[in-house]
Amino acid sequence: MKSSVNVAVIGGGIIGASTAFYLSQLGSRVTIFEKDQLASGASGHSFAWINSFNKFPKPYHDFNHDSMERWSRFERLLNQDVGLKWGGNVTFATDELSGTGLAQDINRLQKWGYPSRLITKRELLELEPSLEISKFHLAAYTWSEGHVMTDKVIHACMNSIVENGGKVILNSRVDSVSQDSSGASVVVEGKSYAFDMVVVAGGVNTSQLSETYGLKLPQRVSPGVVVKTNPINQILRSLSVLQIVNGTGQIDQIHVRQDAHGVVMIGTGSQEHETSDDSQKHADNLVKEAARYIPGLQGATAIRVPVGFRPMPIDELPVIGFTSETPNIYVLLMHSGVTLAPLVGELASMEIVENIEVECLARYRPTRF
Repeated sequence: MKSSVNVAVIGGGIIGASTAFYLSQLGSRVTIFEKDQLASGASGHSFAWINSFNKFPKPYHDFNHDSMERWSRFERLLNQDVGLKWGGNVTFATDELSGTGLAQDINRLQKWGYPSRLITKRELLELEPSLEISKFHLAAYTWSEGHVMTDKVIHACMNSIVENGGKVILNSRVDSVSQDSSGASVVVEGKSYAFDMVVVAGGVNTSQLSETYGLKLPQRVSPGVVVKTNPINQILRSLSVLQIVNGTGQIDQIHVRQDAHGVVMIGTGSQEHETSDDSQKHADNLVKEAARYIPGLQGATAIRVPVGFRPMPIDELPVIGFTSETPNIYVLLMHSGVTLAPLVGELASMEIVENIEVECLARYRPTRF
């Protein structure tokens, strides 16, 4: 039986969008409130790497791995091109110290059942013949990983929601959320709107919104910077992501991917690396460093992207669910939103519509703080 629950979703990032999409698929009447334009927050800044490479502890790794397996079905349900590219990731280390750490990572990942293995320089060049590699210690191949274009995913979700009779209200900042005897309400520019349920998925603003109904969700500030290029010819033949770890270099770690439109995105450090340097000089240096290994980047124009801020719970684990005091307000706050979007969106919608508790979400409840 289809649901007739009237639900407000606050936040048009990838977690809010995926949850609203699955709610709509279950028959809920969905209204989305987004304070800016779609994909303008953390989702728009994301490197959008679908992986579970450095996710701890193991249950959280497994949670991400499960969601990776759901991405292809999510794409089919959306029935639109979302720039999803599989092909895996290779991380290669240029020095012994970095290589030792990488080998330890692969040993752990293999024991956890994650598709991964060490490969040689020759095997890497078979995957990507155009690479220029002067120094090489070892490489790790994690072939089940991919990346996606978050703006395309979000717009595909919204298109489907509107087709199902839902509403998407942009440039509408929600001031507060409240629980009452008949459901929950949101206040937007002084006007109150009543719903059966409210989903708070406002990214870094989630903690501020949750305080309006008495829930404290501590976050830490987590800035991140990526650099883009102008559209260029294909630079990676097989892989979706290439990561270079150079423990002796000026930039010790970079990761590179290219979207379906030819735009290359480059980040420094690991995917979770925190930095606030969004200068043009940093952008130029990052493209120059990546071009040492990827000749196709030579001559590309570096485009600086203003620093973005990740939603980051204080313990770095997702926050998902209701509380006993607010049974009509469901909160979603997490990093790794791109990887987790299909799983969290589907499970959260089930909990909201079916009034059940999904067991694998128990460790992520907001009541732990």
